[in-house]
Amino acid sequence: MNSCAVAVLEEFEDIHFAYGVSDEYIFVLKKESEIYKRQSSKIISAVTSFFTSTYVIQWENFFPQKELKYPPSFDGRAVCYPTYNILFDYLAWRQVDCHINNQYNACFWMLIKSGKTKTQSQYYLKVPKHEKKKSC
Repeated sequence: MNSCAVAVLEEFEDIHFAYGVSDEYIFVLKKESEIYKRQSSKIISAVTSFFTSTYVIQWENFFPQKELKYPPSFDGRAVCYPTYNILFDYLAWRQVDCHINNQYNACFWMLIKSGKTKTQSQYYLKVPKHEKKKSC
């Protein structure tokens, strides 16, 4: 996915920043961009299509022993933030959200590794410590 994002950045000169989290990518266009006359549906269509086709083409470079069994598809949306400060706040929130999810997943898999079931691990991470049953 990172390789696909790089390809998007190289293909679309008006995109000057990309941030990826899990299966999502955020592409930030230059404020002065006039790409596709700023028609959001055209921008989304072009970027999503290019990202998806790049994913298919590059699949065997990353998974040479694994056949791509069905065509991938990615969705897209466009949001116009009125100021750089609001854009920066959004990106900061995404980064914090990524960090929280990463911490949760790291703890979850350590609990699995320690012998807890998936249900026990989810419960342990969900319920405050003072409310946990002794079974966990």
